[in-house]
Amino acid sequence: MSKQKEFKSIIAPHLQGFLDEKRSLGFKYETQASILHEFDSYWIAHCSGDTKITIENIDCWIQKRETEGDSFLQDRVSVIREFSRYLNGIGIPSYIPPLEVQISQAVVHLLTKPEITDFFTQVDNYMPTRNDKDLQRVAKEYRLLFRFLYLEGTRITETCSLHTKNIDLDRGIVTILNGKGKKDRIVYLADDMRRLCIKYYNYLCIFLGEEPAWFFPGRYHERHISISGTEQQFNEFWSKTKYSDTCSKKPTVHCLRHTFIVNRINLWLSQGISFERMLPYLSKFLGHSDFRDTYYYYHYAEDAAKTIHELDKAQNDVIPEAETL
Repeated sequence: MSKQKEFKSIIAPHLQGFLDEKRSLGFKYETQASILHEFDSYWIAHCSGDTKITIENIDCWIQKRETEGDSFLQDRVSVIREFSRYLNGIGIPSYIPPLEVQISQAVVHLLTKPEITDFFTQVDNYMPTRNDKDLQRVAKEYRLLFRFLYLEGTRITETCSLHTKNIDLDRGIVTILNGKGKKDRIVYLADDMRRLCIKYYNYLCIFLGEEPAWFFPGRYHERHISISGTEQQFNEFWSKTKYSDTCSKKPTVHCLRHTFIVNRINLWLSQGISFERMLPYLSKFLGHSDFRDTYYYYHYAEDAAKTIHELDKAQNDVIPEAETL
């Protein structure tokens, strides 16, 4: 029998206690256990030191994800509803999310130009407190990684697990294999982004003394950089900006992708380019299996037109150039 995976968040004892209770009552709780482990990672990335479920810290979890069906969303919400009841039963007051949330879409924070600038200033100034050369190398990787997420609109899972062999720096072509929905696609790098990638890649090869298998290797370079660790690092960088205490909706790393898409749509609108005409190209670029997934962003662009488009008319110089690695 394989060893049972351990929970690692601050609420790990409660998650394990809940799982043990369900199984002691005769429930197999196998699929539900996977959801609980996913929730454990979510808690590490989004909820920091919180020890109880609130309407604020559960918000991202109960929103429908891209390409996710209603059935799986209901499963995710139902398991956490049961877990919330368990917490209340052991004396930890917790919010019980309603099942009706499955029909709602996530409310996403779109980052403005000042917020983006401040965020990348925090990224570029970051150095780990531990005197560990590999941790310092990963700190420098963040400078390109977060720019890649923002300027290419890729998903965090696709970016962190990008194989070096799948990025052609000479032609500026990135091949995303087995993305969401098991779809492959090609992403093109702008010339300035391609030059930054070349500079970063040369640094990486010199540092490691060999060509890395992963374009963003983790502390142990045999593995790619941690997805949950990157999400945590985003939260840390954002918390250091002067805007972290002023926005009502805390952004997540996925908001970089949302902001990229909305900025692109707004740019087309300002140039008089039909979104409907560009929809098939944008959908393919983003790796969406259905045009409806892409069209969803158009409404964000409409709602953000007065706040984002007016502030961010020029996308040039939105983020620092990252002169050094």
